[in-house]
Amino acid sequence: MDLKLSGKKALIVGGSRGIGKAIARQLALEGVDCTICSRNESSLKNAADELAKETNRSIYPIVADTNDPDSILNLVEKSAAEMGSIDILINSGARVGGHEPEEFNSIKDELILKDFEEKYLGYFRCIRAVAPYMIQNNWGRIINISGLAARIGGNYFSSGPRNASVVHMTKSASLELGKHEITVNAVYPGIVDTETFRGRVTNEEAIRQAASMNALGRLITPEEIAYVVTFLSSPLAASITGDVISVTGGIGNTVYY
Repeated sequence: MDLKLSGKKALIVGGSRGIGKAIARQLALEGVDCTICSRNESSLKNAADELAKETNRSIYPIVADTNDPDSILNLVEKSAAEMGSIDILINSGARVGGHEPEEFNSIKDELILKDFEEKYLGYFRCIRAVAPYMIQNNWGRIINISGLAARIGGNYFSSGPRNASVVHMTKSASLELGKHEITVNAVYPGIVDTETFRGRVTNEEAIRQAASMNALGRLITPEEIAYVVTFLSSPLAASITGDVISVTGGIGNTVYY
């Protein structure tokens, strides 16, 4: 299937590793020039060099901090200048849940505030900064990487609310931007076999338990997330907007992410 993506320009926020890097790779393989960003300059440059060599596309690394509004504006301006425009925005730069306590009696206010600034405000600021370029082109695709904790109750008193807020923002932005042929969607990853997951879960039994939590009985790969995001980024997905797509392998009532 020709996704009709060749020649498009994408900004992948959080594109130096994990899901973001897999998305950048898949978009580039479909003929998209990409800008990737992260806070770490050395890992970002290494990722850009690797992706450019693998895909034969232009990959532009720009250091940015999504907690800083001025850094986001600089990122978007530089990205548009390097690539000529921005057709696709992937919001994937946020903390992965599970590193710090989120239980009712132990969660810190500072974590909740930090999470909302990084994920909700960070994503929103990126959308607002990129929107004028898409409006000028009368076309655009925005995909927000949310998290399944948005749909799960329990001791996720920061991960759950911040991801739910991303879903509301996704729907609201789709209503605001739809008249410009800009679609806005979100993706729920399940338990994804990323560097972060492997760095946090090293016990083989724990990995098997995590894999058994979905219907497929295995971990989801970053590439499987990337395939879905790449389709949503394409002209062929024109009628999908304001929606959330779960890519979880059929996970049950408990979630690790």
